[in-house]
Amino acid sequence: MLSETSEVLQYTIKDPLELNLAYMPFIEDGGLFIPSDRSFVLDENISVDLLLPGKTQSIRIIGKIIWITPKNALHHVLPGIGIRFTGADSKTIRETIEASLDRSTDIGGYTYGITEEHKSENQPKK
Repeated sequence: MLSETSEVLQYTIKDPLELNLAYMPFIEDGGLFIPSDRSFVLDENISVDLLLPGKTQSIRIIGKIIWITPKNALHHVLPGIGIRFTGADSKTIRETIEASLDRSTDIGGYTYGITEEHKSENQPKK
């Protein structure tokens, strides 16, 4: 669930599967996909209060928008933004998120906003 309060986005991740789908380990310093129908600007700096599953206190993430998946995107992917952690505590945030991942669930590298169909369409033809 995403809401906005005083320029800080609030993102509550309800369960470990959602965290696995939102976390982007392939982004330097860590990254997160945040589902949203709101309009954003690429390279915009952003603050997010993230509440992880099973936690009662949110963590503040300072980041930069590195991609935007608009409403009505091809392949029926979820609209939202991808952010790269940029704050001084990025490493700690990344470690906190990675410690909360559900390692028993293999999502096969899938991240919200990217589908297997989209990946296969963008592979070189043999």
